Amino acid sequence: MKGISDRMAEVIVRRSGRGQEYTEVISYGLQAVLGTIVEFISVVLIGLALGLFKEVVAVALVFSAMRMMAGGVHFSTYPRCYVSSVFMLSAAGYAAGYLYTCPRDAGTAYLLSAAGLVVYSLWRYSPRDNPNRLIKEEELPKFRKMSFVFAGTVFACLAAMYIVQGRTGWYHFSLVTGLALEGFTLTDAGYRLANSIERMLERRGGVHDEKS
Repeated sequence: MKGISDRMAEVIVRRSGRGQEYTEVISYGLQAVLGTIVEFISVVLIGLALGLFKEVVAVALVFSAMRMMAGGVHFSTYPRCYVSSVFMLSAAGYAAGYLYTCPRDAGTAYLLSAAGLVVYSLWRYSPRDNPNRLIKEEELPKFRKMSFVFAGTVFACLAAMYIVQGRTGWYHFSLVTGLALEGFTLTDAGYRLANSIERMLERRGGVHDEKS
């Protein structure tokens, strides 16, 4: 992905007449955009293969939207980020589909617990940056407010639909699961889990970087 982005950035810089110092900046932006597109396509294909297209897509959309505002842990390389993102979103979509079939009381208990995790994570940690996405000090209040507004809007819409229909739908479980997954990536436990995986992979590769 970096190689493709670098070559595209070189072409853009050359044709636009900009200086070479812009190449790295453009390449970084292209990596983010192309990487997100590839991840989303992969998640959609897995959702189709599992017969859970709408659940997986709903989880991915709400997770990605919240992540842009609240931040969260990232892996240090694109392959690790790609694999982890596709796995987590696909697993979350599958879990949402399964939970929708659970008895009503169990489903309700899950939705309330997951919503509680979201609220706590946002209140305790949001927004949270990482070396791949630093947040300026003056931007913290804005992103924090946006995180609560977005999550509150989703919860309000789901509550209104429950009142109107008198029951929960698949979208309740998918959207709440997507928010809960993002909430977990904000927590210390989420960061510790990612760092543990990073260290394990680096040891297996013969290199251990203490900064990970």
